[in-house]
Amino acid sequence: MKLFFRTLAIVMAALLSVYMIGCGGDDDDTGTTDAAFESATPASGDLAANASITLKFSSDPGKVTVSAGTVEGSGKNRMVKGPFEVGALALKVTWENGGADGTTLNYTVVAADETAPKLVSSVPENGAKNQDPEKIFADGISLTFDENVSEGSEALMLTSDGDNLGWEVSYDGMKATLKGLAGQELGNETEYEVKGKVKDGSGNETDVSVIFTTKAKE
Repeated sequence: MKLFFRTLAIVMAALLSVYMIGCGGDDDDTGTTDAAFESATPASGDLAANASITLKFSSDPGKVTVSAGTVEGSGKNRMVKGPFEVGALALKVTWENGGADGTTLNYTVVAADETAPKLVSSVPENGAKNQDPEKIFADGISLTFDENVSEGSEALMLTSDGDNLGWEVSYDGMKATLKGLAGQELGNETEYEVKGKVKDGSGNETDVSVIFTTKAKE
């Protein structure tokens, strides 16, 4: 019996030592991950005085500080909004999680942009008739503008008889794309409209309306 309790005591002591080592390792874990700066849009060049700059990090950078403008947003992406003073701008960016040394972005600030983006083309084209609903569903609907755009105060949507069909919208530079999910296929001999608003980097908005009609069922 004494041997049993002696063995049990040794086992308990060993387990306690392992537990304490494990707890000691946690003391060095701050629970945060250093965030690396990945990109800025625009990255350099001319920048309108009333424009904004989108910053992308590898993970949440924590508090972001800039030498000009104000920072908005949360998570991995932040937006630096003007107004900025006309002339050369060396924008120093530092961040809380791993960005004490920061990075510098160089721009030439020009006069404020007061011109709204314009729709250059769309697929399908505005007013198009006899469109193949299966092809449109497979390819999606694309809108191309004369400058980079993002979602405006009214999101782009694909509608039929005024009802939002729930297609997803994505933005890539000057292009906006709408794609449907399973169960959101288009019908034949139906009029559809893409409508809403888009805005440029200076916040100028434009109304969008692209109407097309699908062909009869073969």
